[in-house]
Amino acid sequence: MAKSYMERANAFAGRLRDTYADVLVSVVLYGSAARGEFEEGVSDLNMLVLLRDTGPATLRRGSGMAREWAKQGNPPPLILGADEWSRSADAFPIEFADIQAAHRILHGADPFADVVVDREHLRLQCEHELKGKQIQLREGFLLTAEQPKELGTLLVGSFSTFLVLFRTVLRLAGAPVSHDAEDTIAEAARRVGFDPEPLREILLARRAKTPIKPKADSPLVTGYLDAVARTVEFVDRLPAA
Repeated sequence: MAKSYMERANAFAGRLRDTYADVLVSVVLYGSAARGEFEEGVSDLNMLVLLRDTGPATLRRGSGMAREWAKQGNPPPLILGADEWSRSADAFPIEFADIQAAHRILHGADPFADVVVDREHLRLQCEHELKGKQIQLREGFLLTAEQPKELGTLLVGSFSTFLVLFRTVLRLAGAPVSHDAEDTIAEAARRVGFDPEPLREILLARRAKTPIKPKADSPLVTGYLDAVARTVEFVDRLPAA
């Protein structure tokens, strides 16, 4: 019988303990698995690893293990030094806020227990990320507008990034942030003022692993692009702290 995603995550945490026993501080599971939205064949397992030493010799000890983990379809563990971790909330406020809201400790102490994310840092990174991803989406649309299959891949592939940004927008607006993707879409649509249906359709296609082949002028495509544009405008209008 195939192992559950939590069994795989705990097994990997055990290998991290064996490999980095003398320098390992914490192992944290985050992402869809921590939010209770893990989907086999769609989601991957995201791991944050804090070490007392991140020098080349120390990192090399886990190279083979990391390659095996990546071959299973997971990203390499996110490794930070324990000291640099405590100084990084201002550099990665979106990531810190999102992981802080949903994570599971697989080893050691909770590194998020005393983390405070500055709202202004969060707003600035959100604006930067949204505008950058909007530009990338336009570039992708320009290249795939006459190719429905590739256009569908673009929409589905960009969805998870925008979902993180929708959660960030809700945090900035002081709104409740659900772990459920459909609830997040609905609340963001209500706050920002866009039609949630195109995003729901893309979410369902992603979950079902069903390719979509929309035309460039279809409501799915125009609605998705409009939702992104309206979200960018919404964040632009948020007051600075």
